[in-house]
Amino acid sequence: MTRAGFIALLGEPNAGKSTLFNRLIQTPLAAITPKPQTTRFCIPGILQRGDSQYVFVDTPGWISQPRNEWHRLLTKQSLEAGRNADICIWVCPPSPSPPPPEIDHMLRSRKVPLFLVCTHLDSFPPDKRNLQLTLLMNQLRSYPIQQAFDLSVDQPLDLFLDTLSPLLPESPFLYPPEDITPLPIRFFVSEILRRQIYQHLREELPYSTEVEITTYREEEGRDYIAATVYVEKESQKPILIGEKGRMIKKIGTKAREEIEKMIDKPVFLDLRVKVSRNWRNSAMTLQSLGYRSS
Repeated sequence: MTRAGFIALLGEPNAGKSTLFNRLIQTPLAAITPKPQTTRFCIPGILQRGDSQYVFVDTPGWISQPRNEWHRLLTKQSLEAGRNADICIWVCPPSPSPPPPEIDHMLRSRKVPLFLVCTHLDSFPPDKRNLQLTLLMNQLRSYPIQQAFDLSVDQPLDLFLDTLSPLLPESPFLYPPEDITPLPIRFFVSEILRRQIYQHLREELPYSTEVEITTYREEEGRDYIAATVYVEKESQKPILIGEKGRMIKKIGTKAREEIEKMIDKPVFLDLRVKVSRNWRNSAMTLQSLGYRSS
């Protein structure tokens, strides 16, 4: 008998969802930076373990106080992932903020297993960690949480995975056992570019950028990739491009090296910078960039 199902990793920005996701699927699929809101789209990752196929879904952090349409769509992606999951995992910092009302209702009303995971307890002394987890459970006792786990980076995952396995639906495997994700390469090219932008630019500018892969052409010897990086204001272009093009060249070089390592093949990366005014509040632009409104 085989089991397979979707497991949504839900939580606020910087709760540790992407770090946990990468550990669970044993592959660095999700972009990780110190800045919140690095994850902008749901990313499914597949773990094959015995007769169980776990499809973990990394989600954007929900935004309790949205300031634009982009924030609302990030939260909506989390909401839809939770609604469609067979198991929900609430990934919490030690001092969580209240979830948005629609997320709160979903967590309380969904008739699927809900687990609590904390990934930042390694910052506490060893003899205080269990106490912190107990305090967190008490704080969230009004939610139908079945069990809490400390899954900080120094903790093993086996007990957690053993707990989830019998709760997955009896089902044939949803994907070929050798697959890691159903998403295409071009999606992860945009993730790599976004991560490099986050790592090289300061303050609010990374949040004003979005990446679109306009062309991905597999060629003999070297693939060709054309990408556009959008900013919201004309004044942001020279910051992203840098003096004599140094900044965009540095971002492109680092991204190209990472892409080549991922696909094990040389690439030519053609980067352009364009202004898309107020894209974070334009439903039409957001839809063209891959954000779904329904």
